[in-house]
Amino acid sequence: MGNKLLDRVNSIGGLEIEIWSDDLDHAISGHPEVTMDKVRRALKDPSRVIQSKSSGNACLFYSVEVKISDTESLYFCVVVAVTKTGVGKMVTAYDADFIKSGKVLFSKEVEDES
Repeated sequence: MGNKLLDRVNSIGGLEIEIWSDDLDHAISGHPEVTMDKVRRALKDPSRVIQSKSSGNACLFYSVEVKISDTESLYFCVVVAVTKTGVGKMVTAYDADFIKSGKVLFSKEVEDES
């Protein structure tokens, strides 16, 4: 069938992130909670972006999925590899119960909706 470019998402800092069919299929096969909509939402409007400690050219885009309490949340994480200046590609995505430590590239306060 071949690897197909499914979408390009404009994210923070002018980064254009490509979503390829092979990468999305790989993420879904290991993590059935992954959907194209959740990936797009995390990339377009992340709660926090962390530079990966294991790879200097990778970033972790987190969005809050469920706020459990004032101190606990469930997150959705999209791993993006920066391929060249201003361009990245999704590597994988998954649910996470914490945000990994690392250099914070972007963070926004999550407003309490109560």
